[in-house]
Amino acid sequence: MDYESFFNLREKPFKNSLSYRFFFRGPAFARLLELLRADAKPPLLFLTGAQGVGKTSALLSLAPALAGAGSTVAYARRGDLPLSGILQEALRSLKLSRLLDPEAPEETLLGYFQDAVSELIERGQSFVLAIDDAQNLSRETRADVFALTSLEESWLGKTTLLLGGRLSEGYPLETVPPDAEILELKPFGPREVSQYVAFRLKAGGARSQPFGAEALAALYGYSGGLPGPLNGLAERSLLTAWAAGKKEVALSHVSQAKTTLDNPMSINAAALAKAKGDRGPKRQRAPRPARPLLALMCLIAILGLLGGWFFHWPGKADLTAGETASPRQASPATDAAAPMGPTLTPAAAPSLPLENANLALPSPPPALLSLPRNSLALVVDQNLNMARLWQGSLKGPGLKAEIAPPEEISPGLYLVGRPQSRSALIFQYPPSQELPRRASSSLWKQVETILPQDILPLVVGDGPSLAKPVPPDLGKFLRDKLRQWSQNQEYKFADRVSALYDAEFRFFQPGARDLTITRDKFAVALKSELRTSGDVKLTMSEPLLLLDPRDHKRAWAVFNLKYDSNLRHDMGLRTLIFEKASRKADWLIVAELWIKEIPLRD
Repeated sequence: MDYESFFNLREKPFKNSLSYRFFFRGPAFARLLELLRADAKPPLLFLTGAQGVGKTSALLSLAPALAGAGSTVAYARRGDLPLSGILQEALRSLKLSRLLDPEAPEETLLGYFQDAVSELIERGQSFVLAIDDAQNLSRETRADVFALTSLEESWLGKTTLLLGGRLSEGYPLETVPPDAEILELKPFGPREVSQYVAFRLKAGGARSQPFGAEALAALYGYSGGLPGPLNGLAERSLLTAWAAGKKEVALSHVSQAKTTLDNPMSINAAALAKAKGDRGPKRQRAPRPARPLLALMCLIAILGLLGGWFFHWPGKADLTAGETASPRQASPATDAAAPMGPTLTPAAAPSLPLENANLALPSPPPALLSLPRNSLALVVDQNLNMARLWQGSLKGPGLKAEIAPPEEISPGLYLVGRPQSRSALIFQYPPSQELPRRASSSLWKQVETILPQDILPLVVGDGPSLAKPVPPDLGKFLRDKLRQWSQNQEYKFADRVSALYDAEFRFFQPGARDLTITRDKFAVALKSELRTSGDVKLTMSEPLLLLDPRDHKRAWAVFNLKYDSNLRHDMGLRTLIFEKASRKADWLIVAELWIKEIPLRD
C-alpha cells in the first residue's frame, strides 16, 4: 500500500504543480481578481514579492480564474526578452502561432498584436498582458512594454499590463508610475498555512485533515510560510506518518520529515519498506557466542573505552545525527534484495561533524552540463566505487545523498525508473543487448523514496571521463537547438524541424519496436500532421543536458514536454540525443525517446 491509498487520496496533494486546481488564493490574488473584474480596468499593475512566494503560479492562474469574467490573458514567461520576443510569446498565448515567423520584424509582430487585441475589445472582451520576471526587463524594453496596452484610445479601461517580479530588483520604487497599484504576495501566516494545507489536501481527494494543530504549527515554523518548502515538508510528513502506520500526522512526524529533508541520508528506509509491505528475504540470525567469550569481549570493550578517555584519544565524528542506525556499506544487491536506504561508503565519509559537513562535500562533476532546479541526476564514479545523487538549485547542483553504487554497469548514460508499471525501466543509447536490468531494479529500490519524479538520469564513468572539462559554449548551443526544435513545431515549419535531425535517426518508445526514420520521410509526415493539427502548443521544462562519458561527441537533452493540438494532447518525458556531425561544427539529433505519461494529468 502506498501513502496515497493509506490517507484515501486520489493523487499527491503537495506535488509541485501549476494546475489551477492546486492554486491557493491568498489576499493579494483576491485583490488582483477584484481589480481585473472591475468595469474600469487599471492600466498598470505590479505583482511583487520575495522569491518563492508563488508569483509565477499566480500569473499562470489568472486565465482560468478570469475565464468567466469576459477577460483574455496573454502570458509572457520571461522578462529578459526583447520586445519582439515578448510579442511572440503573447501571440502564442493567444493561440496565434500560425502568424509567427522567428525572423519576423518587430513592426510586423506589433501589427499582429494590435489587430488581435482590437478584435478582442470589439467582441466586448477585456485584455491582460502578464509578464513574468519583469525585473529583468531592460530600460528600453520597459518603455516599449508600458505603451503596449494603450496603442488605441478604445483600449482605455479595457486593457491592463501586469508585471510580476521582485520590485526591488530592477524596479526602484521611485520609477514606478504613480497610477500603478502594487500588490505584494507575502509568505503565509500560521492561519493561512492551515488553510493552504486543507485546500491542497482537498484538491488531492482527502476527506479529512490528517495534520494536527501542533504539526501545522511546525509546518509554518520550518517552512517560513513559503509554498515550495511547505509542499516538500508536508509531503515528507505524510510519508513519515505512513511509514509509522499513523493516520494522524503529529509534531514528531514533521520534525522527522525536516531532518530527512535536511539530511537525506537519515531516511529510515526499513520503515518505508515495511509500510509498503516489501520486507525482502528474512535474515538469518547469527549464532550467539558462548557466554565466557561474550564476557571477555565486553571486558575488552570497557577497557578500550576507559583507555581512550584516560589518554584523551579523539573520538570519531558523529555522522548519524537524527538517524536510527549508523550508515553502512551495502553489499551488492539483487532483484530479490530488500530495499536499501541511502548509505555512506567509507571512501567518501566526511571527516567533519554533520553540521559542518558542507565544508567537506565534493564539487559537482563537470559531466553535468546543467541540472535544472529540483531535478536529480545520479553520478557513479567507478574509480571511487561511489554513487552520488545531485540535485539542482539556484546556486547550481548540490549533493543530496551518497548511496551504494549499483551492480557492475558499463560506462555511459542511462535512464532508470518505473514510469508506468512496477517493472524497472532502463534505457541506454546506443542500445545494448545486455542492459543491466538487475542493477536498474536494485538501484530503483534504493532511490524511489527520495525521488520527486519517476525517471532518474544515471551517469556512469571513470574519474577522468567525469572530470573532463565541458566546452563553455556547448550548453548555450544545445539550448538554442532545443528552442528551435520547439518553436519551429509551433510555427509549423516542418522543414526547419527536420533539418535538426540526422539523415537517419532512431525513435524509441517503451513497449514498442524501435524505428529507424529517414529525415525526408519524417519531414513529409510532420507536414501532414501540422497541416491538420490546428494551433500547436509545446510546453517544455528546463532541460537536463549531459555529455556521454564514453563519447564526448554525443550529448543528451532530457526534459518534460506537454504537447497540445487539435489532434493530440500528450505529456511525458522526451529525450533528444545529439551527435556532433563529422564534417561540420554542428550537432544533429540521432535518436529520440518518448515516455508518455498515462493518463494525462494537469
